[in-house]
Amino acid sequence: MSLPNIRFVDVTAPIIIRAQDLVDKYRLKPRDAIHAATALVVGECEIASDEEFDKAKELKRILLI
Repeated sequence: MSLPNIRFVDVTAPIIIRAQDLVDKYRLKPRDAIHAATALVVGECEIASDEEFDKAKELKRILLI
């Protein structure tokens, strides 16, 4: 599967561990925490999403219009 500007990443143990840390630290919903953790583990610091991700201080949210 290929989409422009989208990279698919397998969810690995380090991502799940980081996601759990984000749930504990910011009370993110599990699915949101997995998305945030995936971005952080692969070296991204920006995420395009809703305001739920404003809780995660490690990420900068890009406003969806």
